Amino acid sequence: MSKILDAASAGDYDTLTDLLLETLDSDASYDEMIGSFSILQSKGEYGLATELLELIITEKESDGEDAFSDFLLKAADLFQESEPLRKALIEVLRDDYLMFQPLEQFLKLSGLKNENGNVQSSWRAFNSLMKYNKDGYLYHNTFGVGQITRMSRTHATIDFQKAQNHDMKLNVVLEFTRPIASDSLAVLAWRSMEEFSSLFRESPSEFLCRLACEPLVNPGEICIADLNAFFSGSEFTVGEAWKLLKKTSVSTEGFLYLGDRIVLLDENMEFLERAGKIINKKKEPAREKVRQIKALLKSCTGAFPDGLTGLLEEVRTISTPETGSLFELCWILSNRGTKDVFAGIKYDYLETTAARAERALGEILSPACRKDYLDLFFSGVTEREEKVTLLSGLRRSLWEHATAFLEEFDPDLLSECIGDYLSKPSETDRFLWTLAFLASRGDKWDDSLGENQTSLFLDYLIFSTADTQKKVIRLLTGPLKSKLDGYLSSIDTRKLGNYLDSFSTSATAQNEGLCLFVGREISRRKSSSIGKSVKKHFWESSGLFSSFEAIEQREADCLRLKQSEIPAAAEAIGEAASHGDLSENAEYAAAIEKRDLLLDKLNRWMKELQMYMVYPLDEITSDTVSPGIRVKLQESGGAETVQVIDIVGPLDADPENARINYMAPLGNALLGKTIGDIAFLPGDDSTEWRIVSLEILDLVEK
Repeated sequence: MSKILDAASAGDYDTLTDLLLETLDSDASYDEMIGSFSILQSKGEYGLATELLELIITEKESDGEDAFSDFLLKAADLFQESEPLRKALIEVLRDDYLMFQPLEQFLKLSGLKNENGNVQSSWRAFNSLMKYNKDGYLYHNTFGVGQITRMSRTHATIDFQKAQNHDMKLNVVLEFTRPIASDSLAVLAWRSMEEFSSLFRESPSEFLCRLACEPLVNPGEICIADLNAFFSGSEFTVGEAWKLLKKTSVSTEGFLYLGDRIVLLDENMEFLERAGKIINKKKEPAREKVRQIKALLKSCTGAFPDGLTGLLEEVRTISTPETGSLFELCWILSNRGTKDVFAGIKYDYLETTAARAERALGEILSPACRKDYLDLFFSGVTEREEKVTLLSGLRRSLWEHATAFLEEFDPDLLSECIGDYLSKPSETDRFLWTLAFLASRGDKWDDSLGENQTSLFLDYLIFSTADTQKKVIRLLTGPLKSKLDGYLSSIDTRKLGNYLDSFSTSATAQNEGLCLFVGREISRRKSSSIGKSVKKHFWESSGLFSSFEAIEQREADCLRLKQSEIPAAAEAIGEAASHGDLSENAEYAAAIEKRDLLLDKLNRWMKELQMYMVYPLDEITSDTVSPGIRVKLQESGGAETVQVIDIVGPLDADPENARINYMAPLGNALLGKTIGDIAFLPGDDSTEWRIVSLEILDLVEK
């Protein structure tokens, strides 16, 4: 080491000053001067370093040595404040770039022309601007990669990948493009796509390392949007490239995948320091901190770092309403809640109301952490009403975990909730799940539903989600198979057919074999009744059914038309014809039209009378909905809404008084159903109606 550097390292500043002054009178060693300035600054002697720099500039500026110019350029990277350095640097740059027309604008934009400005940052900004020079490469979001072919004081001509010899104003170039190196991956993709694709395909790790050194929007961070500059026109789509780079980042040392971006790690930063830096980011949401800590731990191949628990105190200083994310952050830092220190901090972020706890659960990313949070909530001192409310609002997987926990920890609370769910069959999915839960627990719970349980399963199955259908069907065809067989054999064939029609619309019911069970029972019955005729319902014949009085009244109406109204219309035609010119006689035309309408009505009524039959008393019963039956409907789900509808023939129909033609959509929707069946009325597919009673109408019995 030279005497100058020795003196600087030893802190012998007087000797250092003398040595520097001596070199100024002889052959100056500028590299040693720069080295001594670096040592002084590392020791905090910024003032002395600046004083010596300015002394050297004063003595050597007028010599015009090339070595002195290089010295100034190196010093610009070290010193923030030095007015003599700034002025000398400008003069050197003007000499070096005498023919470069945008020079003065770049000096101004960089800040080098600002008196008493920061020399170091201005110098670095100037170097970035000088990348916009002839033959330099740059990237534009629309035109892709380009090479500068001409620069003037106000304009630049750029040979873009997608726009050759494109002329742009200089300020537009600076605002909408960014410079890239000649060995950039984007340039490689432009000049040799085959070589670019080969590198990406065969050496994705090397490709990732080079990509991280590109001038990205956020230096050191790669996101999917950055890939557009490199993969436009490639055989790989941006999506395919991002997928491979994500996979590569996980297995490449020095990189961290954070979900939406790949981060280049600082090699000089220790693991705990990185974790602490993530936690202490001021404007980062707590949920994002959780994501980054999880990714950081994934990159740690060794055992769980014990020092992470020391960061829990730093988590306590975070001020945010994201209590769920903070809970998960502490859970992660304490090795999934296994460290003793977690017991003393976990209650700090536990909410005490159902609404806030549900919000906190939504913030937690890890399923295991959500379950630990639930266990803590249901075992804590939270009010019972809040626990019931939260349990009712949980998603399926969490609800299953919570019920399993409460079954052991607080069976009374679980029993209370189950009673509430069973009283609300309109909430189909939860209702069926509860039935399945009880059935799968066997004699651990009272079977208060008895034989109705299988019926409820089948009646509500089609209205539940695919997951619930699968769970229920596997229960019915497994542990409850004997109950299912007994129930299917006890109901009538019509109801079996309704079940089969309903289940055939469900892919889950078909895949899980429920349709096969019902179909087998129908086939068994058909095979046992071979040779027997299949009897149709009486209303399925070609006849039209109404009461005797209504048919008799229709016959009287036909007689009235024939003997009175039609002859009167014919007489009116003759009288109108006697009034003169028939082509302009409105009375004549009206009379003709009226007569034709009456004749058409008579013909139609006479044909219908040949089809009308009186309600068959021997085929109408109070067991099945048919013409001549009064139906009482009640809205499902415990509601008190009731409707009473009379199903009658066309001649007895009176919709305003709830007497509905059995051939109308409403009447047809009820035909054939029995007490207890569910119906959906036309025009309202969202409301279920259950038939609660059937009664034969008086008009049938007369």
